[in-house]
Amino acid sequence: MDLFLIKDKLKNNFPLAREVTRAHPKRAAVMVMLYLKDNTTHVLMTRRATHLKYHAGEMSFPGGMFEEGQENNLLATALRETREELAIEINQGDVFGQLNIVYTRLGFEITPFVSILPLPPEYEPDKNEVGEVLEIPFTSLLSTQQWAVRKNLPEEGVIYRFGHHEIWGASAKILDQIANLDT
Repeated sequence: MDLFLIKDKLKNNFPLAREVTRAHPKRAAVMVMLYLKDNTTHVLMTRRATHLKYHAGEMSFPGGMFEEGQENNLLATALRETREELAIEINQGDVFGQLNIVYTRLGFEITPFVSILPLPPEYEPDKNEVGEVLEIPFTSLLSTQQWAVRKNLPEEGVIYRFGHHEIWGASAKILDQIANLDT
């Protein structure tokens, strides 16, 4: 997918909402980072550390819970969590869209933000939160989309694959929103 097309679609169809966020125990935000590397659009994802309480070992985007008193909106949450997890400072001017809220099977309400970075990011993962960082060719990832029913889960949905990694749940729903920007 072309980054200019993604940027245009985000600006027109998923503009940033900078309203004040009210506290909620399961309200969270994530940051999707897209960028060019070797003339190919990439997306940066993480595999969560295996000792975490929620979603341990799963593929994800940097993000976390809204913290009342620390920030007043979900964009600030996504920016803070990206800084804490990966030591990446994202300029708010590089954030071009706010996708639809994604709900998880555990009742979390995740607001995804999409940034288009001018350069590939340099990162330093926080080992307490991040098990692995993956820079994934975006179009190749989207081409792995499959519809699947996961064992022991009440819902079926889309999944993506990168090497031995399976991306499902909220992260797959977010990728699916981006993949369908032009529909």
